[in-house]
Amino acid sequence: MTSSQHLVYFMRELETERNTLRAFIEILKKEECVLVEGKIEKLDYLASDKSRLIEELIKLDDHRNEYLQKQGLPLEKSSINAWLAEQHSGQSEVKTLWNELLDLAKTAQQLNHSNGLIISTQLQHNQHAFSALHCAAGNVSLYGPKGQTYI
Repeated sequence: MTSSQHLVYFMRELETERNTLRAFIEILKKEECVLVEGKIEKLDYLASDKSRLIEELIKLDDHRNEYLQKQGLPLEKSSINAWLAEQHSGQSEVKTLWNELLDLAKTAQQLNHSNGLIISTQLQHNQHAFSALHCAAGNVSLYGPKGQTYI
């Protein structure tokens, strides 16, 4: 395979990964809306799509890493950036695509973290409501995850 064929293959892989990551971000945004609106029953539908996309992203990540390792690169952002600048200085599309992929990954990470915080807050609210219901029913002894008594 020639150098230009390698670049075309790499760019196709990055485009596929970018498109999959965009779809994943859309699922995360829908998940955020469902959580904020309290329509928890809709999470099941999103969870299956989210799991499928995660599996696909893992495979794409493995393919990309395998390709980069075959190029003799350590799997570090700075090494990849330097390789792109050195080997593909005239190919601004691949650098643009790579940077877009990095930005999308950061966005997905932030959305996933935000959704986790929403879930955590709702879980705390539910635990407090559960405790209040038990107290109202006369069952004041509850136990925490380490066996300690709490209300």
